[in-house]
Amino acid sequence: MAYQTGSATDLGDLLTKLDTFLVANGYTQDDFDDGATTPAEGFAAWHKGSVGSGMWISMKWVANAPNNLSLHQALGHTPSNDPGNHPNDSGNGYNAAFGSDALLETERSINTIGDGPFVSYHFFEQDSGPGYVHVVVEIESEVFRHFGWGTLEKFNDWTGGEYCYGHWHDEGTNSDALDANSHNLLDGLSALTASTGKRNATIHAEGLPMQGVNEKWLHHSGGLSTTSATFVDTAGETMRISFGGFRSGPVAFLLGNFQSDIATGHIPMYPLAIFVNDYVNDYVYFLGSVPDIRGIDITYFAPGQEITIGSDVWVVFPTARRTSDNVVNRTYFQGIAYKKVTA
Repeated sequence: MAYQTGSATDLGDLLTKLDTFLVANGYTQDDFDDGATTPAEGFAAWHKGSVGSGMWISMKWVANAPNNLSLHQALGHTPSNDPGNHPNDSGNGYNAAFGSDALLETERSINTIGDGPFVSYHFFEQDSGPGYVHVVVEIESEVFRHFGWGTLEKFNDWTGGEYCYGHWHDEGTNSDALDANSHNLLDGLSALTASTGKRNATIHAEGLPMQGVNEKWLHHSGGLSTTSATFVDTAGETMRISFGGFRSGPVAFLLGNFQSDIATGHIPMYPLAIFVNDYVNDYVYFLGSVPDIRGIDITYFAPGQEITIGSDVWVVFPTARRTSDNVVNRTYFQGIAYKKVTA
C-alpha cells in the first residue's frame, strides 16, 4: 500500500513515473514505450494478480502531440499487441492498431489531459483486500483529471469485481457538474448513447442472473434499459448495465447534497455503491462499492486539502474545477475524496 505525489514535465514523464510506482508496488510491466523511440505512439500495459484475478490494464496515446489518453481493461495479455487487443478486453478504449488523437477521445480515455507540464499528480495504491490504483492529475492549476482501476468491495458471492474508469469531461458550453455527457469514476449519471457510451467505466462480472453464459462485462452508466445491446466487448458479448456510484444512484441522491464543513466537524462523505438491474426476474442487486473513494461537497475545502477523520486521512479534489463560474471544466463544489493509505 502506497501513496506518491509530485509533478511531471509531460505525459511521457507522468506515465514513466506511474510505471516506476506500479512496479515498486508489485505490478508486472507487460509493455511500455513512452514514445521517445516510437514518436508516433506511446503505450503501456501492467497487471497484478492480487488485484482481482489477474486484471490487465493498458494505455495508448499519441506521443508526439498527446491530448487524450486511452485506457483499457482486459483479463489477459498478448505481448506486443496494441492496447485493446488482448484476451477478454472489455471493449471500452479505442481498439485499433493506431488512431489519431481525436479517435482516442471517442472511447474510454482521460480527455484533454494534454502534454503537461503537470502541476501535480497523486497515486493512491492498495495491495490487497481489495486492491486498487487511483490516480489524480492536476493538468493545469486547479483543474483535475481522474482515472483508475481495482476491485470492488464485493457484496455476496459472484465472480469478478474488477473495474476500470477514465475521465471524459465535457468542455463545451454545457460544461457542468451535472452534465450527462461527462463521465467520472464509476458514474451513474453518464449518458448511455452510441456516441458517448464507450467512454464509460466497465466492471468484470460473470454468472449474474441476467447474464448469458459467455458474458463477462458490465457497462456502467445512467442508463436503465434492459440491455446495452449497442455495446459489446471485444468478443462480441453483450455488456449488461450497472448503475449507481458517483453522481447518481440511491446512495448519491440521498447523501450527496449534504454540505461538509471542517469548522463544525460535520464532514459527510458518501460511498460509491454499485448496483445492477435484473429485468428478467425484476430485481436490483447490490454488487458492492469502490474502495477508499467517497463523494464529498468541497464548498469549504481547497483542492488537495487533507482531512483527518479518526485514524484515516483523506485527500479531496474537485471533479474537474472547483468553481461556479461559467468557465470550461467547472464542476461547482462537487468533490472526490481519496483515502491516503501509506502503511
